Amino acid sequence: MKKYFVLLLTFYCINNYCQEFDFAIVNDVDGFVNVRSSKEISNNIVDQITNGTVVSHFGPEGNWVDITYIKNNEERYGYVYFNRIKSLTSLKEIPQKKLEKEELLLSNERISIQISTIPFVKEKHSINYYKDSPNFIEKIDGEPIYGTDGEIPKKGYKQISYTVDGKKYNIPHKAIAQTFEPNLFYTHAYYDPSSKSIYITAMNSDAAGSYAVVWIINKEIYKERMIVIPF
Repeated sequence: MKKYFVLLLTFYCINNYCQEFDFAIVNDVDGFVNVRSSKEISNNIVDQITNGTVVSHFGPEGNWVDITYIKNNEERYGYVYFNRIKSLTSLKEIPQKKLEKEELLLSNERISIQISTIPFVKEKHSINYYKDSPNFIEKIDGEPIYGTDGEIPKKGYKQISYTVDGKKYNIPHKAIAQTFEPNLFYTHAYYDPSSKSIYITAMNSDAAGSYAVVWIINKEIYKERMIVIPF
């Protein structure tokens, strides 16, 4: 019964993108936004983030939105005006052209993105289990994992490559490692011509281990990834 409920919840989460869950970028005429500790204007500014910074959120609260973002390799939180961010889905989408069981091609007139997956072979990895729960995985190859609820993954990413104006690049293996149970159907890509940025997003899960990920590429160079547990 519990497994059935988790499957229903995950299906709802993916199809409704977890109650307005969204990735967005900062987009302010001043070139930055003030991040506040509460949804009001007072002496509560805790940070500033510049245009193009990727944030995640679960929808506005009046004129405000509670965001999550990465700065100096640290996950941070706070409130900004909702009209100071722009959803990635409002950018020009790079459409899916070919979807197969283990491969996805997205492309337009200038950019193509190829994503492939591969079965997970546990014998090729170092697996650590929780001491208090020896049946549940804590880390694989020394790193926390995404996509499973402590179980052995079934598959992972093999490669993500992108071609811009005929020149091919690869997203580093480290940036796709530990992101398991990829869902190619719910994978999208967007292009922002103003910053020459490509954003590749995915909502992945094995049923209970849902997560959202975005890989960020700026001026043909891979920049970073952001992973969020959208619950």
